[in-house]
Amino acid sequence: MTLDLARIQVKILSNAAVDISLDPFLEIFNRWRKEKHPLEWVDLADYAHVPKGPGIVLIGNRGNLSFDLGDPAPGILYAAKKGLTGTHRERLQSAFITGMELSSRLSMENNFPREVRLQTSALELRFNDRLATANSEATDIEIRPAIVDTLNALMGTGNYRMKSMPDPRSSYGWSVRANHESSLESLIQRLGTLSAK
Repeated sequence: MTLDLARIQVKILSNAAVDISLDPFLEIFNRWRKEKHPLEWVDLADYAHVPKGPGIVLIGNRGNLSFDLGDPAPGILYAAKKGLTGTHRERLQSAFITGMELSSRLSMENNFPREVRLQTSALELRFNDRLATANSEATDIEIRPAIVDTLNALMGTGNYRMKSMPDPRSSYGWSVRANHESSLESLIQRLGTLSAK
């Protein structure tokens, strides 16, 4: 393992309109940031005025959580920043589990917009460190086996499609589309099974 994977982003897309009111997320995250959490919440940023922007971002020392309005669709974005340990697969698994646990909790909040449905069959995976994980063949050769192992456990071998980000100026990453929806709870359980192997 030559790359130090730290900045891993996992986004679960949704059916939300790009002009959705973000007031509920501002209220929820404002309450959450007062809680003690392993991600060490420190601040809240409101980008609701930015078209297709970062939305509402709960900022932590170790990771951020947001309802993101960026392409390809609005959704819940978890961005690990530091503190990941272990192999590439273990770090990926940790980022997925944390992102999905926070997404599950967020979706169960009383004031989470009822019209919004998370689409667990549509995920975006990014490695947002262009120095450590340049969008290059070398990065792909090192990281992709761990990505495939993780996605096989998450969605089932042969039950999903991956599309790469071909522009070398963009972050290394993949759009992932599964053949069917699964509950967040079942996806978290599957990744927990992977960690036991």
